[in-house]
Amino acid sequence: MRIAVAHEWLTNWAGSEKVAEQLVDVSAASELVVAIADRRLAAERFPNLTVTPLWPSRMPAATTRWPRYALPMVAAWATARIKADALLVSSHFAAHFATRLFDGPSIVYYHTPARMLWRPEMELARLPVAARAVVRDGVLPIMRRWDRRAARHPTVVLANSHAVARRIAEAYGRQAQILHPPVDVARWLSVPRRDRSHLLWVGRLVAYKRPDLAVEAARLTGLPLMIVGDGPERARLEYGAPSNVRFLGRAPDATVRDAMAHARALVFPGEEDFGIAPIEALAAGVPVVAFGRGGVLDYLRAGENGLLTATQDVATFARALRRAWTMTWDERAIRRASECFSIERFRIELGGVLDSVLRRGWRRREVVA
Repeated sequence: MRIAVAHEWLTNWAGSEKVAEQLVDVSAASELVVAIADRRLAAERFPNLTVTPLWPSRMPAATTRWPRYALPMVAAWATARIKADALLVSSHFAAHFATRLFDGPSIVYYHTPARMLWRPEMELARLPVAARAVVRDGVLPIMRRWDRRAARHPTVVLANSHAVARRIAEAYGRQAQILHPPVDVARWLSVPRRDRSHLLWVGRLVAYKRPDLAVEAARLTGLPLMIVGDGPERARLEYGAPSNVRFLGRAPDATVRDAMAHARALVFPGEEDFGIAPIEALAAGVPVVAFGRGGVLDYLRAGENGLLTATQDVATFARALRRAWTMTWDERAIRRASECFSIERFRIELGGVLDSVLRRGWRRREVVA
């Protein structure tokens, strides 16, 4: 059986790309189709696989300026004709349109329905003020209708969290099976716990993840905060940050592990579809202070492995940080909470989904880690 995998774009390596990697490997796919491909990254990550970019990949500066090509990517996916016996799709924007003209069984793994369409409050702020009303009232209703039609085609839909499953039900009227993403839990279980000298942020410094809230809560509490990661918000945040906040930028793995080993708690103030960094922190025995919405509700238990805030305001988050700093935590219980999100578990559960849709004819080998 010839299986193809479709993934939005291959321009960096993050959580959704790691899911696509597992889709390819578990299914023994013969082709990976992407709207835009960085050829060096494709060769590095998929050296023995045919990686097929669609026509937006030929547009100027596509691999670095891909957000400007949102509409071309939608058009490319909607008109793509992928030749295979079965299709697996990793979608968080428009890749699920690939099922529209596909003749065989298809499975879509939704990281989220497109935020641009279904969570526009997170995206419209990036646009000029004059354009927001036009997009909200004119463009979005049309795009939502197209997007809803595309979601009718997959044979089976999967969601990476219960929060995303609810969004799928609201946006598309479809019931999704939960398949939490793969996390390299084993790598973090070996991190030793040391002097717990700081709070820690790990991730991209982009507005929707609310790094500003982490910085301002640290300012209010005076507690030391270490920020690992880079992104468009870094310069602004670093310029005005208090002296108890330290920015490490994009750091090597050894530095991240050392920062995690010394962390009193991980700060996670944004609303995420799932959230890989909190699972890694739990595996390292580090409790998580998070905003209590989104994917974190699938794994955080208040008082057991973290604290949840009801709102995203500085005073509320600061109180939670002070409490987490002074609490006594059960490190072994925290680590145990991460173990059910392993790569091995993902591969086995994905194999079960493929069995249910394709029967066992797709298996060229047993699914193992």
